[in-house]
Amino acid sequence: MTKQYDAVIIGGGHNGLVASFYLARAGFEVCVLERFEGVGGAAYSEEIEGAPGHIASTGSYVLSLAPQKILNDLDAWEHGLELVHRNPRSFTPYPDGSYLVGWEEPERYKADVARFSPHDAEALGHLAAMTRRGAEIMDKFILRNPPSWAEFAAEFTQPGDEHVFQKLFIGSAAGLAEYFFEHEYTQGALCGGALIGTLRGPRDAGTAYNRLYLSMGMATGKRGAWSYVRGAMGSVSRAFAAAARLKGVEIRTNTEVANVIIKDGRATGVALTSGEEVYGKVVLSNADPQRTYLKLVDRKELPAQYVRDIEAIQIESAVLKINLAMEELPRFTALDGPEADYSWGYTGGLLISPSIDYVERAWDDSRAGRPSDYPIMNIHCQSAVDRSVAPEGKHTMSIFTQFFPYTLAEGTWDERRDELAWHTLKRLAEYAPNVLDSVIAMQVLGPPDIEARFGLTGGNIYQGDLVPEQAFDMRPVPGSKNYEGPIRGLYLCGSGAWPGGCVMGAPGHNAAHEAIAKLQAGAYN
Repeated sequence: MTKQYDAVIIGGGHNGLVASFYLARAGFEVCVLERFEGVGGAAYSEEIEGAPGHIASTGSYVLSLAPQKILNDLDAWEHGLELVHRNPRSFTPYPDGSYLVGWEEPERYKADVARFSPHDAEALGHLAAMTRRGAEIMDKFILRNPPSWAEFAAEFTQPGDEHVFQKLFIGSAAGLAEYFFEHEYTQGALCGGALIGTLRGPRDAGTAYNRLYLSMGMATGKRGAWSYVRGAMGSVSRAFAAAARLKGVEIRTNTEVANVIIKDGRATGVALTSGEEVYGKVVLSNADPQRTYLKLVDRKELPAQYVRDIEAIQIESAVLKINLAMEELPRFTALDGPEADYSWGYTGGLLISPSIDYVERAWDDSRAGRPSDYPIMNIHCQSAVDRSVAPEGKHTMSIFTQFFPYTLAEGTWDERRDELAWHTLKRLAEYAPNVLDSVIAMQVLGPPDIEARFGLTGGNIYQGDLVPEQAFDMRPVPGSKNYEGPIRGLYLCGSGAWPGGCVMGAPGHNAAHEAIAKLQAGAYN
């Protein structure tokens, strides 16, 4: 006889694993179905092909936004999760040979900014205070069902909150940068960092929200602080999977779901591509909203308006991810002098984004279907502080770069993948010439590759852009008061649901608790 579970979860990404843990802890029988050979989704570690011993974080690459409550509930630390301290947090070189170091110590960072502009150095505290206030408001809604705009707006009660709302929630990244800073270099650093993963330009409304979201800082305990995970990001997923299995969760890999089984308007299980059927009282989908409702569900089961709203989600990406095995770490010419240290350039994250105009030109290229000639780059060399990811004397480097259109105006990704990766490296070599001769092997993932590898529609790392009109009870679509959607028993538990993307776990936590309450009430008996 076919086994009947209480909950069947589509996808063993980090949110699916978190959801499975909470359901099992509540006493329910849970089965996780993962199409890939290992769990984790985009939070995955693997050896770079052609470079034995070089371990890359294939998709996601740093951790910050996972609430400590979730990490503690899952005993993630006991299951091997270890954060790697980084100081400086960041390094930003500029075309004229100058640079900015993002020190962990606020006063030291302030002194570095003052080399460009005393005004901007003083503004750091004001920006931090505004960001802290915005994050405090967000904190109230992270581990719960999506709030309505009315609920959310009611929290803006303190003097100055109107500025918080205008600048951080509905404003643009460029507008935020220009409001606080006067120097093009500090403006460029804020602006480029704010657009990570989002298919919008620097002056588009709502892009400041992406910057606030990425600044909430929960796992590390510090706003805006991101950390490597020892052993790369697959360590997060392995810890979550271990916690789930300890509670009795059954995890099946190499098991792809073909469709959700729906009977009389209710999800009762899933059919696998193998032909097998797996039944559950509820089904939770870690897949993105479009993949869930437009591919795994027959549209006739959905209201026409819901289908239109799902189709309208802004989910296409322009992200290129390059994972590299390296002979040596980059040596930035800006750090050649006696007063600098090469290590500043690779301890934390490295950002190539020298001005708002630079970012705007990169965005303009992509809007025309062209890969950015001078792309924004977010670069990480984890092996500099975590020797577990590379052989002795060797290193790893990852480049998360934009904007690279999903659909190219000229040629295809299969034709141009390597060309575009090497072009990006050549732009990096303008700051660190040794990188071109240091490459041992590389893995290149354009937007279609990210879609194919991780099942992320459009290659969007957040399962839908993190912008105000796709937040709160408008994520995934307007009117999303909960995680269940229009089909009884079918829940979204992935990043396409509130609060959103990055390795966070909150969507999985929230969807699981909603399902638990209904299961305990006998809603599906």
